[in-house]
Amino acid sequence: MTSGRIPRQVSQFRLEQLDDDLLLYYPGLTKTVHLNETASLIWQLCDGTRSIEDIATVLREVFPDTAAQISVDVDTTLARLAGAGAIEFA
Repeated sequence: MTSGRIPRQVSQFRLEQLDDDLLLYYPGLTKTVHLNETASLIWQLCDGTRSIEDIATVLREVFPDTAAQISVDVDTTLARLAGAGAIEFA
């Protein structure tokens, strides 16, 4: 993905914790996306103001031991979220 693109959440999706799981769901539909802690953080950072590179930078600060893998993880997660319709790009 182009690092300058700016992802933002689709407003109808909600993030909920169910026991130990984080689920992103669309009320009224049977569409849910299971998220791990990192994917949940990525989705929350998709606020329409941060670029993909900005999101990767935040994650490198939070997870410095895995900094080399962050860009790939961010791209993969954003592609998955976009495929589920949970984010769009400005």
